[in-house]
Amino acid sequence: MAKQPYERPDSGIGGIWPPILIETTANGRLDLDAVGAAVSHFAAAGVHGVYTADSASEFYALEYDEWNELATHFRAQAAAAGLSAGIGCTWTNQAGALRRVARARELRFDNVHLSPPYWLPLNREAEETFWRAVDNTASDLPIIVYAGSRGQFNLNGRLLQRIRSFCPAVCGTKSLGFDAVATNSLLTECPGIAHFVHEQVYALWAGLGAVGCFSNLAGLCPAIILDLHRAVCRGAWQRAFELQWRINAFYQYGAVPVREAGFMLDKAMATLGAVPGATREMRPPYRAVPNELFEGLQRAARRYLPECFGRQ
Repeated sequence: MAKQPYERPDSGIGGIWPPILIETTANGRLDLDAVGAAVSHFAAAGVHGVYTADSASEFYALEYDEWNELATHFRAQAAAAGLSAGIGCTWTNQAGALRRVARARELRFDNVHLSPPYWLPLNREAEETFWRAVDNTASDLPIIVYAGSRGQFNLNGRLLQRIRSFCPAVCGTKSLGFDAVATNSLLTECPGIAHFVHEQVYALWAGLGAVGCFSNLAGLCPAIILDLHRAVCRGAWQRAFELQWRINAFYQYGAVPVREAGFMLDKAMATLGAVPGATREMRPPYRAVPNELFEGLQRAARRYLPECFGRQ
């Protein structure tokens, strides 16, 4: 039977998509039960989709066999929960990335997140080589171009137009939105694309067309980021900016110290938010957020986002 085509890039995705983080069992295997429990948790919260295998989910620590185990199980769990699902396919070389994209297409993911090989930046010729190869492998599988938080890949509107000329299945972007010039160029030069930005700037950029967040705050409190999204969608800007200010104050006083100390924030947020199965543990050589910083994160959350604790 011929495969049914994917929806085209202008089909419209958006909303709040939390990451499904990875946990490791005592014998060093992926904890697939924790994956399923987290998917069910977020489905019950009413999010618009879930994803895994980007930076928050430690994709860089997953060789292909583990990535495939995660992707296969996660896709089945998301489908059972009725949630749209995305999967990160970024890798350090083109062959590894394409292998992941091909498998994601076999598994019928709703979209994939993809950054080009990042150790050595691509010049214009290498950009064309990579994105044409992605197009050949992905066919009509929707691609979200991923500009990571560590500055590995600097994305703007002109570059996105060029990428789409090689890979028309590109349907969206995932970037921080902290660079005002680059983000403005994405939103104004590529208005038909689904642009996702960080939750610290969502209300700011939504007025120019940003459609949602790939949200680690949802790990702490799905309700507050969903409330922000609803306020933005109905044009309730006073409510949106009141929420935005409190979210940003939480980040400033709770999350920034964690980042400045060189720790990953996502797992601490999920642990604080009581996502089933979540721990602060990272795969070596990375270490868990220490108690002192975790307690500071908790204090900031209780001060600025008190509604996050009403359900606990």
